[in-house]
Amino acid sequence: MFMKILIVLVIVVAVAFVGFCLWMTEFMFKVTYRRMSVDTEDNLLYMYDEKYSADYPRRQVNFPSGNETLTGYIYGEKNDKALAVFSHGIFSGPDEYLPIITYMVDHGYRVFAYDYTAYNNSTGSSAKGLPQSPLDLHAALTYIENDPELSKLKKVTFGHSWGAFASVAVLNFDHDIKGACAMSGFNDAQTISMETSVGMLGKFVGNCMSPFIRAKNKRLFGEYADINAVDGINRSGIPVLITHADADDVINYNRASIICHRDEITNPKVEYVTITEKPRNNHNDFFLTPESAAATQEFRKGYAKVEKEYGKGFPPEVPKERRHEYYKKADKELCNQPCIEYFEIVRSFLDKAIEE
Repeated sequence: MFMKILIVLVIVVAVAFVGFCLWMTEFMFKVTYRRMSVDTEDNLLYMYDEKYSADYPRRQVNFPSGNETLTGYIYGEKNDKALAVFSHGIFSGPDEYLPIITYMVDHGYRVFAYDYTAYNNSTGSSAKGLPQSPLDLHAALTYIENDPELSKLKKVTFGHSWGAFASVAVLNFDHDIKGACAMSGFNDAQTISMETSVGMLGKFVGNCMSPFIRAKNKRLFGEYADINAVDGINRSGIPVLITHADADDVINYNRASIICHRDEITNPKVEYVTITEKPRNNHNDFFLTPESAAATQEFRKGYAKVEKEYGKGFPPEVPKERRHEYYKKADKELCNQPCIEYFEIVRSFLDKAIEE
């Protein structure tokens, strides 16, 4: 009798745990890939209309990606050195990368940036999952190749974080790309999703989520669920620059990053740059000078205290008025000093790539 009760109890617990994992998977995807629009008042960076619109006019275009319509932005339309196609990170948009976008324009590139599915001015109720970014970039490149003017230019790709993954994973498709730069990118959706799950739920529960996350991506993306950066880099044989900060606080340097897979990369034209200079050696701040990175980090620490006032939700539900009140205190000038030395590394690499 005791054994029967024990067996029933084990079955009930197992079913409940599977149910929890299924629910948690759906919850994580719903929250992480929810429709996203950048709140310009909730931003430490200068937005387009705030600082850049007068000196860097851009033309807006639309193009299809699956069943959705994406919005693209073309900067430097008089430039003809090459077309640099930029892909942004998660929870952001092209405006938050205007320092490096406009730097490329200043050095002769025409730049094509765009909003992902369900981001900012693009349509969609959900960004679906991490494999969506290379699919959206694939759609952008297809649009470019069918445009009478843009198709005349040599093409390079560059991007940050989710966009870094896109910029090299897209090399699994057949596009004529001369060079690529991945800044703080991850290699594949499964590994970074598991790293995030373990961070949120602990090692045991987080690791148990693996088959559920894999199955969810398979349902959503089919053959593209396992698209990865290393395969694209090796398949292309083109010059690729991979940069990553050694203290990255979002995509761990030694686990989920592209750079930690260097032993699997056989493409002889790949170069690696590790950012070690403190305090700019983390996920976002390597774009900044050390002084600017330090100021930005202090600002974020202060905002973390504000979030604690409102609990530990995912994400924390800080009222809009309270967020705006805090962000108005920021010294934007100090927090937005670009690291030109890093920009030059990226630009000079892509310059050489288009000359090959």
